Amino acid sequence: MSASTAEGFQGPFLIGLAINIFLHGLATTQVYLYFTGYKKDKLWLKSLIAILYLADTFNCIVSIYYIYNALIIHFGDEANLLRGNWAFSAGSASTGVVSVAVQLFFAWRAHVLTKNVLIVATIVLCSLASLAGSLGTAIGLIANPRIFLVPDLQVEVTLWLVGAVLADTIIAASLVWHLGKHKGSYPAVNSALNRILRMTVQTGVLTTIIAIIDLTCYLTNSMGIYAIFSMILSKLYTNCMLSTLNARRARKYVGSSEDEVSHGRSNHPGVVVFQAQRTQPEVFVQVESHRMTDMDNKTSQGMEYL
Repeated sequence: MSASTAEGFQGPFLIGLAINIFLHGLATTQVYLYFTGYKKDKLWLKSLIAILYLADTFNCIVSIYYIYNALIIHFGDEANLLRGNWAFSAGSASTGVVSVAVQLFFAWRAHVLTKNVLIVATIVLCSLASLAGSLGTAIGLIANPRIFLVPDLQVEVTLWLVGAVLADTIIAASLVWHLGKHKGSYPAVNSALNRILRMTVQTGVLTTIIAIIDLTCYLTNSMGIYAIFSMILSKLYTNCMLSTLNARRARKYVGSSEDEVSHGRSNHPGVVVFQAQRTQPEVFVQVESHRMTDMDNKTSQGMEYL
């Protein structure tokens, strides 16, 4: 009985923890690249990245403690396998806090670009509902540690994961709609917009799919699979945000290169074409800057974080 219980939940939890730590290593690399490559970013953004990284580190620590406590300290204690503890609850709470913080960052980005108060308010409400669900789950586990292997917290977990799914979907859809609407206005920036659109869809779809799978497994009492996906959710949010921020330099480089190639094909070969290619990226930057400044100074600042 003891072996089957551990195999059904603690085993999958351990697999999820291994993936969790691997993703935390990727996040560590991305944090290093961010702080060394974007020293001129706003202080609030740097502070947010630092807080998210510390929260993810805390999530790793408490998850390691939980599995060590369950399998090593209480080895052979069948009753303990059927109970949660403070570390398990803290892991759930930290996952909710990290995911909501990332969603609120993307809500700010949607506000800067779209200026649509209704969309932003909906994202914020869904994110706060998700936070309430995650904290409610943590509190419920602390109040009654014996319920963590049985889906008795359906309301709290459903609120948590459905709120996350809705927020991610609205964020991705609003940004894709807004950026797609402006694609034809300035052909010089189309390649950069295409990359932003792809990244927005990829990051939003990834976290949405994981949250849907997580919720489905919980509601169908597939607690082992639920443990795997719930363990990696917070790290996916952090890595998605960091990859978006760190991709800014790559987008500028690749976008400029593609623009040079297109001009090289359309002009006569020779030294004159080579000079036009070298000066073209400077013209591209000025066109984008004037466009965003004319629309709104705040929008120009927000584009820096796309």
